[in-house]
Amino acid sequence: MAGDEAERPSAEQLREQRIPPMPFIDDIEAYMAKEGRSAESALQKLHERYNGYKLSEQRLMARKVKLKVKIPDIEKTLGVVKRMKQAQEEGEASLGTHFDLADAVYAKAKVPLTEGQTVFLWLGANVMLEYTVEEAVELLTKNLATAQEALSSVLEDLGYIKDQMTTSEVNIARVYNWDVRERRKKDQAGGSSEA
Repeated sequence: MAGDEAERPSAEQLREQRIPPMPFIDDIEAYMAKEGRSAESALQKLHERYNGYKLSEQRLMARKVKLKVKIPDIEKTLGVVKRMKQAQEEGEASLGTHFDLADAVYAKAKVPLTEGQTVFLWLGANVMLEYTVEEAVELLTKNLATAQEALSSVLEDLGYIKDQMTTSEVNIARVYNWDVRERRKKDQAGGSSEA
């Protein structure tokens, strides 16, 4: 059991597999020597990585928005199904409710409660399935937990991406500053040899 846990990658390792980390450039001289002392190529590579992080951030933000809409819908549906189950257990014959006909137009309804009551749930992609109340509660509870875990993961990934973007911006600034210093050195060396 302990061996299985040691072999299982951590959430941080899984995140790094999906989103490669941006190493901080400690030694700018060594980095530029490795890049062939070309600031243009180094900056191009860093900008490509930065743009990749921006794209990932946009995708994660879109996913976050979808989950922020989806979670309250699941919670609302779960609440209604739990209320139906509670009313059944209390022996009520019907459940009074209001339902949407159109935007801001509601109708009153009485839902008869019977033994073995079923509900229909939209699953997405224009698919609706019939479930018993108990099955619906179980499914919606599982879906809510999954959506909340996904939102938590997206928020962690967004934090990680922001860190990588910040590191990228610092690295870009360091390469740019190195290039400015090198140009000044060349200009000063060129100016002193002319004198």
